[in-house]
Amino acid sequence: GGLFGHDQDEKIDVFSRGDYLYVNVDPSTPQGLEHAKDLGLAESGLADIVFTSYAHGGSKLFNPVHRGRFFAIFRHPMERAASLFYYRQTATWE
Repeated sequence: GGLFGHDQDEKIDVFSRGDYLYVNVDPSTPQGLEHAKDLGLAESGLADIVFTSYAHGGSKLFNPVHRGRFFAIFRHPMERAASLFYYRQTATWE
């Protein structure tokens, strides 16, 4: 990914931002996930957790030796429908 220019990095590394440590990949895009795979994110052992909206792409980071676990959080379908209903009543820009 392109966050802070790390899409050009040629090796996996950790950097700090405030009080937090991050790995120099951006899993929020398919290109960033591919870059993370190319750099060997799973094999490096540097990340404890990977957040991505791309479940299939994220699963490609791992292999039988360097396994990952997947979990998802979903809103209740009726809550989503009610939220969309009320949102569309006020959203004049759509």
